[in-house]
Amino acid sequence: MSGTRVLLLTETIGGSGHYQAAKAIRAGLKRVDPHVQVKIECGLSHFSPSLEICIRHFYLNTLRFVPNLWGVAYQRERTWSQWFQTPLGEVLSAKLSRLLTQYQPDVVVCTHAFCLGAMGRLKEKNRLHFRLGAAITDFAANAFWMHPAVDFYLVAHESLAENIHTVFHVPRERLWATGIPIDPRFADETEEKTSLKQKMGIDPAAFTVLLMGGGVGLGPLEQAMASFQREMPTGELIVVTGRNKRLLERLSSRYRGEPGVHLVGYTHKIREWMNASDLIVSKAGGLTSSEALAVGLPIMICRPIPGQEERNSRFLTNHRVALRQDRPASIPRHIYPLMQAPQRWEEMRIRASRLGKPHSALDAAEVILG
Repeated sequence: MSGTRVLLLTETIGGSGHYQAAKAIRAGLKRVDPHVQVKIECGLSHFSPSLEICIRHFYLNTLRFVPNLWGVAYQRERTWSQWFQTPLGEVLSAKLSRLLTQYQPDVVVCTHAFCLGAMGRLKEKNRLHFRLGAAITDFAANAFWMHPAVDFYLVAHESLAENIHTVFHVPRERLWATGIPIDPRFADETEEKTSLKQKMGIDPAAFTVLLMGGGVGLGPLEQAMASFQREMPTGELIVVTGRNKRLLERLSSRYRGEPGVHLVGYTHKIREWMNASDLIVSKAGGLTSSEALAVGLPIMICRPIPGQEERNSRFLTNHRVALRQDRPASIPRHIYPLMQAPQRWEEMRIRASRLGKPHSALDAAEVILG
């Protein structure tokens, strides 16, 4: 096992979830085998750094101003996937072949679908002898991820593995329901909630809501905060803005010093903030939702991104670990029933814990090292 070389291909476009999944897999691999050699690379930067920047800005601006346009494009996934695997795959494979020659990996794992087709093409065309894996970072799969050269898929849930087998005819033995890879620290023991709240300056007796918009702080965070301040003044509110520094500055100028409000920028302590919370309000990103489930944290979904997060939303609400309210002003009214009937909140928490996979990165590492 020692000395295995693993190449993790990912992207930073589309938020930070894909890159965070790659980092989680790397951490899991190092825990399972400290001698494994792991390299994380963004495939698009090898193709064209300037194009990477343009795509990132286009994607984020689309989500901010015309999110339904992204949803329409996402519905045509089979058409776009053919383009990924044929003309684009051909061009990308020429660029990425140099990376393979330099690093000589035993295993390549893609946490973003962008380079998967190119890797599959290289593997088939050049008869290269590396194992190719795909770590799908949502609770539903689309055609972008499907390629006959993929040796193993790491997927969110047993039902998703069955769906991929049925819809895309992927052999069942190639599908591993490890869970979406999250930081292996989520598998570690943590402090009891009351003492953790006290340590982090949160009133242990207050119902605590964690408000997040993913790694780039998308979503109606400001509107939701205003409604919480009006309608839940006795609750505690933790607001994580991620890498959105402008949003953090705006909120700080308005709410800094307000009792019960905790403003957090980009943080490496999201596990601790989640464990100190009673409910999370988020947009149903795959990584954030998986982290919440890993600590048994019920979810309130607000305005998921059309496409992948809409499908995540359906999965989470169908499993009764999440509620949904797309009007920020109405979110507190949907939380009151959970506060007034603790048994209902406890049942959601138990279902979330059962659905969560805190060992996902460690289980993924076992599959990768094979």
